Amino acid sequence: METRAELSDTEVVEAVRGARAAIDAVARSMSDRVRLMVYARLSPSGGDAAALEDITQQSLEALMTGLPSLKLATVPGLRSFASTIVSRRVADFLRDPVGAGRGRRAPGSLDSTVAGWSSAGPLWQFLSASATSPLSAAVRENQLERVMGELALLREEYRAAITMAFFDQLSTAQIAEQTGTTRQAAAMTLLRAVRALRERVGIADLED
Repeated sequence: METRAELSDTEVVEAVRGARAAIDAVARSMSDRVRLMVYARLSPSGGDAAALEDITQQSLEALMTGLPSLKLATVPGLRSFASTIVSRRVADFLRDPVGAGRGRRAPGSLDSTVAGWSSAGPLWQFLSASATSPLSAAVRENQLERVMGELALLREEYRAAITMAFFDQLSTAQIAEQTGTTRQAAAMTLLRAVRALRERVGIADLED
């Protein structure tokens, strides 16, 4: 998968102001990130690859259209904005999967679509506390399948906390704002969520 340069706060500010080069940089940087945000929310529903792409494109369009209204023109602010948009688009899809022409194509595998993405590795390493040694594509795909499969079985508040922290890359303060709780409550929920996911995934068995 192509490696992309990290987006900077300066580029976000310029994009909000309408600078074309900065807008293009935001679009390039956020495309895979938004797809991953959608996948993390859609996977538990048994969604398909066609729906993943539809919602990703709708979310990206809404994100780029809404850039001028971004209140916190920083990379974390952009991620929080994207997180809100994706959450709403996925919720709309789950309420009406066939609406607006969606959900009519043959199902496909979501796992193969995202197996190479970077967030699965950091999440796995966080869960397992293992060394950050290079991983083969097959191992990354196995990790992603296990993590996402067990993530789908967690209670909703735990799944949401892990999704926002690891896939949306939000801080606990941003998670608290998104969920209408205190920062301390958000941090505690995330701690419990990670603990529950560690238990479900069975890290020790996979590392042997």
